[in-house]
Amino acid sequence: MECCNIWEVFDEKNNLIKEYKHWKLLVRNRNWTLGNCVAITKRHMPSFSEITEDEMADLTELVKDAERALKKAFNYDKINWMSLMMKDPHLHFHIVPRYSSPRQFEDIEWTDEGWPKLPAGRKEDVPKEVLQKVKQKILENI
Repeated sequence: MECCNIWEVFDEKNNLIKEYKHWKLLVRNRNWTLGNCVAITKRHMPSFSEITEDEMADLTELVKDAERALKKAFNYDKINWMSLMMKDPHLHFHIVPRYSSPRQFEDIEWTDEGWPKLPAGRKEDVPKEVLQKVKQKILENI
């Protein structure tokens, strides 16, 4: 039974890329950098220490898929995996491709404002149509 609103927060209905046995991979509805995604456990758990061996094995598959697809789709320079559960207390990881130079996608110049330090949030929201094209590009490469 769900005891938080994680699926609404990350808009699962519109942003789901791939469903795994224990996890879901979504494009993040507010991208920090081009291709920013989120991996969320299906089972509610407020801390990483509650993860099972099966869930961990499933995460391994998701990590490989996500990194490979994001590299093919957007050619990131580095990738960050961050579990920031201060606001949303349900195990999830922000997957943040990092770029040392700007990238062009859908007539938008995407810059990694925080490079080479922590990622900085985008100043404006990504239009939903563009976000869906980011999602599609990842799907084509997964």
